[in-house]
Amino acid sequence: MNKEILLSKANQHYLELMKDIYEVSNLCSTKTYVWGGFTLDIFEERFLQEHEDLDCFVLDLMDVLNKLVLEYKKRGYKTEFKGDYNRLVIRKEEQHASFNPLNVDKDVAMWRHIGDQGTVYFPYSWLDDSPRSFYGVNVYTSGLYFEYAFKSIARLANPKWKVRKKDQDALAYLTKKIAEQGLAPNELLKNIWCYNPFWMKQGYSPFSEPVLVCPKQ
Repeated sequence: MNKEILLSKANQHYLELMKDIYEVSNLCSTKTYVWGGFTLDIFEERFLQEHEDLDCFVLDLMDVLNKLVLEYKKRGYKTEFKGDYNRLVIRKEEQHASFNPLNVDKDVAMWRHIGDQGTVYFPYSWLDDSPRSFYGVNVYTSGLYFEYAFKSIARLANPKWKVRKKDQDALAYLTKKIAEQGLAPNELLKNIWCYNPFWMKQGYSPFSEPVLVCPKQ
């Protein structure tokens, strides 16, 4: 374990940010799920690296947006709502978090990653049903299955996605974790797809990737 990373000022501030996110979400009768790079740290219950931001999606964000903004402002955060993508951004010090809407229809979760112009569909059961503890802070995550599946199709959800070394390392880690559970990756990939009108406007055919995606088996 790298103690310098563990004790860094930036990561300590991100812990405070996650604590505020959990508490504010409870006050607003919703749930906020962390996805992306921070999830690996949370799964391992320790900081693995420095982080530049925190990515989340919020259950029924648009219904509780005004309450969320008010509560975050009370805690000293600067807020910005990007209406084109229905994305809320909060900032304090050098740390910031971005929130996209998440809606649920029975057993299907719908992550509006480009607002009304792009949705990723996956099983609601993939999300944490109870909070994890990360350095004593309660936090919900997108879960192991979502992280593996989405990283496997990220290019299809966004054709401009540039795979970085840390993305390759994360996918290798997630693939190992999936294998340890005896799961077949293709079985997970059968349960995630996306529909992105945003990319139609960029010239993509509605019948080709990445507009409509059900990963090939």
